[in-house]
Amino acid sequence: MLVRAALLGLLLPATGDPARDRDIFLKLMTMDAEGLRQRKSKPIAQKRLLEELQQMAPGVRRRFLDPDAPSGEPRLRRLSNTEREELQRLVFDRLPYAEKLAYCDRPEQVDGPTQEAWVEINAYLGTHASCLAELVEELGQLRFGHRPRVGDAFCGGGSIPFEAARLGCNVYASDLNPVAALLTWAALNLVGGGPEIAREVAAAQQRVYAAVDKQICDWGIEHNSQGWRADAYLYCVEVVDPESGWRVPLAPAWVIGEKTRTIARLVPDEVHKRYEIEIHEGVSAAELQAAKTAGTVKDFRLIPPHGGPSTPIEVLRRNLRRWENDDLMPRPDDVFQERLYCIRWVETYTDDAGRTQTRRHYRAPTQADLRREERVLELLREYFELWQECGYIPSRAIEPGQDINRPTVARGWSHWHHFFNPRQLLINGLFAKHVDALRWSKPVKTALLLGVGRLADWNSRLTRWDPSSANEKGSQTFYKPSLPTPLMNYCCRSLTALSTTFTLDLTTESIQEAATLTVGDVRTAQGQVDVWITDPPYADAVNYHELSEYFLAWYDKSLPRIFCDWYTDSRRALAVRGDDESFRKTMVVCYSHLTTHMPDNGLQIVMFTHHDAAVWADLTLILWAAGLRVSSAWCIATETEAALKQGNYVQGTCLRWRTIRNPTLATPIINWRPTPLRCACSPNAQLKNSTRCARSPVPASGEKSARWNR
Repeated sequence: MLVRAALLGLLLPATGDPARDRDIFLKLMTMDAEGLRQRKSKPIAQKRLLEELQQMAPGVRRRFLDPDAPSGEPRLRRLSNTEREELQRLVFDRLPYAEKLAYCDRPEQVDGPTQEAWVEINAYLGTHASCLAELVEELGQLRFGHRPRVGDAFCGGGSIPFEAARLGCNVYASDLNPVAALLTWAALNLVGGGPEIAREVAAAQQRVYAAVDKQICDWGIEHNSQGWRADAYLYCVEVVDPESGWRVPLAPAWVIGEKTRTIARLVPDEVHKRYEIEIHEGVSAAELQAAKTAGTVKDFRLIPPHGGPSTPIEVLRRNLRRWENDDLMPRPDDVFQERLYCIRWVETYTDDAGRTQTRRHYRAPTQADLRREERVLELLREYFELWQECGYIPSRAIEPGQDINRPTVARGWSHWHHFFNPRQLLINGLFAKHVDALRWSKPVKTALLLGVGRLADWNSRLTRWDPSSANEKGSQTFYKPSLPTPLMNYCCRSLTALSTTFTLDLTTESIQEAATLTVGDVRTAQGQVDVWITDPPYADAVNYHELSEYFLAWYDKSLPRIFCDWYTDSRRALAVRGDDESFRKTMVVCYSHLTTHMPDNGLQIVMFTHHDAAVWADLTLILWAAGLRVSSAWCIATETEAALKQGNYVQGTCLRWRTIRNPTLATPIINWRPTPLRCACSPNAQLKNSTRCARSPVPASGEKSARWNR
């Protein structure tokens, strides 16, 4: 919606009546009173209706309240449907704006303003539109002489080009990272592909899932002798306590499910100096609490269950071995072993009424279960070399970096497939194999490839098990924008638990406007556009270029089969990142290049969020040095007024920039070294004792240059 607001705001003509201009803008955004009524989709609860009725005029109360209700206990009388709708509207109109939003769809979920609103909008603007796309077309003709061309050279997930295309603009998008470009292509061509594409994708997903399901069932690796099918496998790391010589399973707590009151209990095996792990369901509150505090790893230290001194995990890592490509499991003499300690089974049965029902059971693995684990490893070893060669499972080594060094340091993992255990590699790779097996259309192939990426996100050695009462399920790897440190215990999903992960439930729209997408450096972008809208990667602590390699390892050989002119590495060396002098110079080059690819009356909108004023100053000087000047700015609060009062908000600013066609204004800023201070109103006169000329409020060029060195 921020993109929609920005585009409409810069295209709408400013008149001598700013209040009326704002009213028309709010109508277009369906944020006026009429638009909010149009977006209202949820009923107001009776309790809230009664609260507001008490504040209304006596005549209104008599119309809706039951006169026979006991004193002090108001209630509604029996109302017709028309009366109910009227009461809902009356109360809704009285609510504060922030509360109204709780009952409304988002603006993009409705088809723009009502026909009545369009009559008023067209009368004010002198247009003839009946939808937002038609209005944007007309306003673009007035401002640029053609339909607006909007570009984003840091397109990321594609929200900016998608919304611009949905508004009827021609779009140019590019990104250095192929994962970002893939997401943008999907936004424009899958979400924007219309219902027919959605049906094709759904049919292909079902076909692939059915083929994988048949193979898994034929292998017999997810069913037990009772006919139950697993939907979750829980694994933990196991180490030898250097103080006692006991083999200890590691977990921060041994609660498996709070709602089902399921725990794991360690039972010492004195003979073999190890612990059996028993699974108990329906335990008491005291037992559940004890399991929460019985963890064997706390504050990065091994806590022996039998007592004795703790040991830093870092000490255990001293003998860590670096894994090799063909390592799928820890070797017998590795420091960190891996152990399956619980399986959640799903029993399907028929109740007394003849209906099919299911119930879940947590169980410790039996010898038969462990044999199925061995079978999984045998199957993976059988297909491993071929699947790596075909790109069905990753074959890339992990390149050193900032975030992605942690797995190597913590476990010795050296290749991307080490992030997945044998069962996960077998299932994820089987999906990739069937995706590649048949000839699909480009949109369908892209959707299926993204499904494989989702499997990698939700089924890895980094997926946490959430035992909370509302969940009892595995979470995704990237639950936050960083690569997690390898876990001491994790969840592996079975095929049935991945059914909704692989499938993309597309909510589509038909986007007909021209869209150009390229993969490459912003400094080589070739799009000629009227408006650049960018969210630059400035002072960003998230190393997206590194994190994307997690997914590129899965897309390595499949992506070029769909997009033959795309590369499949993250181009880390070219990524624009950091906040040092080299970064600032690179940013000037980037935005200077964009400035040369827009007309004299073109505009740039820069979206930016940061709390540090120094970062803001740097960004402003970067854009000034690129030949731009600020023409307007908006402060944006992304949450409602109620949330702002609670401190739950993120704030940012949009800056609108115009091109500077006088190069002497921008040139001095590009000089990063201190230069003699010169007067802004007389460039040939050097200042000796002051950084400002008394006749001019404009800072001297040297003052700007010195700012970079600070």
